[in-house]
Amino acid sequence: MKHLLLGSAAALLSLAACASQTADSPNLAAKSPLVYVDPLIGTGGHGHTFPGAVVPFGMVQLSPDNPSKGWDWTSGYHYSDDTLLGFSHTHLSGTGVGDMLDLLVMPFRGDYLKRERDDKGRIFTKYSHQGEVAQAGYYALELPAEQVKAELTASARVGVHQYSFSGEQDAQLLLDLGYAQNFDKPVTTFIRVENDHTIVGYRVSTGWAKLQPLYFVARFNQPFSYQLYQAQKPAKGEQLQAEQSQIVLNFGQPKTAVEAQMALSYTSIAGAKRNLAAETAGKNFATVKQQAQQAWAAQLGRFEVQDDNQVNKTKFYTALYHSFLAPQLFSDVDGAFFGADGATHIQPGYQRHSLFSLWDTFRALHPLLTLSNPERVDDMVKSMLGFYDETGLLPSWDLMSNETDVMIGYHAVPVIADAYLKGLTSADPEHLLRAVKASAMQNKFGTDLYRQYGYVPSELELEAVSKTLEYAFDDAAIARLAQAMGKTDDATVFNQRAQSYRQLFDRSTGFMRGKTKDGQFVSPFSPTYVAHRTTDYTEANAWQYNFFVPHDVAGMMALYPTEQAFLAKLDELFTTKEKMHGDVSPDITGLIGQYAHGNEPVHHVAYLYAFTSAPEKGQHWLRHIRDTMYKAQPDGLAGNDDVGQMSAWYVFSALGFYPVNPVDDGFVRGLPQFRDVRLALPGGKQLRIRTEGDLAGTVKGWQLNGQALGLKLSYQQLMQGGELVFQMNR
Repeated sequence: MKHLLLGSAAALLSLAACASQTADSPNLAAKSPLVYVDPLIGTGGHGHTFPGAVVPFGMVQLSPDNPSKGWDWTSGYHYSDDTLLGFSHTHLSGTGVGDMLDLLVMPFRGDYLKRERDDKGRIFTKYSHQGEVAQAGYYALELPAEQVKAELTASARVGVHQYSFSGEQDAQLLLDLGYAQNFDKPVTTFIRVENDHTIVGYRVSTGWAKLQPLYFVARFNQPFSYQLYQAQKPAKGEQLQAEQSQIVLNFGQPKTAVEAQMALSYTSIAGAKRNLAAETAGKNFATVKQQAQQAWAAQLGRFEVQDDNQVNKTKFYTALYHSFLAPQLFSDVDGAFFGADGATHIQPGYQRHSLFSLWDTFRALHPLLTLSNPERVDDMVKSMLGFYDETGLLPSWDLMSNETDVMIGYHAVPVIADAYLKGLTSADPEHLLRAVKASAMQNKFGTDLYRQYGYVPSELELEAVSKTLEYAFDDAAIARLAQAMGKTDDATVFNQRAQSYRQLFDRSTGFMRGKTKDGQFVSPFSPTYVAHRTTDYTEANAWQYNFFVPHDVAGMMALYPTEQAFLAKLDELFTTKEKMHGDVSPDITGLIGQYAHGNEPVHHVAYLYAFTSAPEKGQHWLRHIRDTMYKAQPDGLAGNDDVGQMSAWYVFSALGFYPVNPVDDGFVRGLPQFRDVRLALPGGKQLRIRTEGDLAGTVKGWQLNGQALGLKLSYQQLMQGGELVFQMNR
């Protein structure tokens, strides 16, 4: 580490209030997609999103923080709150575990040492949502007690602040490196004042990400005097290893707004300085804000929705916005990045990304990025390959180049395989195959048992059913990759492994059930029983994992005696009156019967009806999910957004198709929500998605460029552009 440091709910927001923060806000053109983005959606309930300033896939997420009151504050902010601790520069969107919240800045008035403090020794102030504005790339908050208006914007690597002070007391800013919430805690901090306009330093913390170094340079538009302080109240039983972790800057009585530019780097102070020079040097707040909003307009403008339903457009464009927050940029402007081996690297040829929430995002977010941002996919693949080169395994849940091992599966595999099959990566295919096989052949989390028994035995490993089903899916992805490369022996081996799901199907009950190593189904068995991370199922029960065979839907259906029996089981999932019992995980939300849309294992299930003779049943549930699980209000998400997966589901399900098997197996027909959508494609091409007939009806067919389509639309067909037409009944 020494070498590293030295060198390297409440109130709901009405739709009218949403509009007041978007359409009526200054600097947003009336026809811009930004008019329909409301970053406050998901900040209430269990959404776990943050409302602050960020650019697409940006390293900086500059956003307000409230004192944590539990699980629903993992993003640092919850809409039910009215207490501000300050604005920190890094945030997680929609995760179930809290971390980040680095480098807190708090504007205030008065004597710092005499300020009222909370039980952790932190100063705070109160605010009202009436004084809050949240837009794509911009956030503002009135702080009446401090007599200041705070405004935030960002470039990719720089957070930019503007504080308009009034009143007679001196204008002051606290920069607190010792501040931490949720899992995070500082290990060491450093602050150095270079001159009366510039501060540099670093903060190394541990938490969900075990080793997270972060370096910064902060430059101000006017001079300050300062005082350094120790943290007021270190966490119980801990001592912060730094002489000072807080600095208070005094700007006296500024005649103009105080502007601050804080550039980040995960490699060095020098890297932060280069990032500042490249991105915001010589620019004022207004210019950076304009560029941030232009970046969002360009990103979101790849989708042009022409429809009169303003609520649905707000839900759609906000879902797009949340889908484009991660994976996030992790390298400096010169290509340097903090590797998963704890060293600084410069790897030419790609920009490093981090924050791969793969158990969530392999399902819909990454397939969405192959449509919206195919040019970024190669960098993301090479980032995961770099992780493999540095650690020997692909990432499972990568947080700032740390493997958190928080969820199951080896789901970098389907993302990589899909990119190869779609022709979106320039990585060496042999390198890809070595990496995916290394993850499949590891000896952790029951993968050795899975190979030995053909499934994961329940008495030998927790979450055995979920692991077996997800390993089988990942193995199918490896088989597809190997087959495309002409590696028939590997393809045969992994195709056989991909059939492991069959071992756990109990024909007598119609459920995927746990088995002992002797081949006996585990008893007693209740499909509604839940115990968080201690049973055969991951954050779910048997109902919610029963249909997780996206790579072999036909094979799964054939396990039932007839199609009608399969349909009856699907129907029962949505219509059963039985309730969950046991230690129900807070992640299991958004219930329709036993279907739980607030968590990921069921996200493909409504689309399984499309494989049967009753696709209209699935369309009924798709409409119901879109209308009830997504609202244009702060508590508008049925569960935590999981770094964009919940939002990506909505985007696809509004367009009218979904990647049931997200490994280049085409998009399955669903139910369009809009009359007319236009998707900008590479090379100046465009896909127009048009709906003929009653949008309240069901789909009777679809055509691409006048040719009738079957169940699926391939990626290659879609990317050729043209006109996709849904024909509706009624």
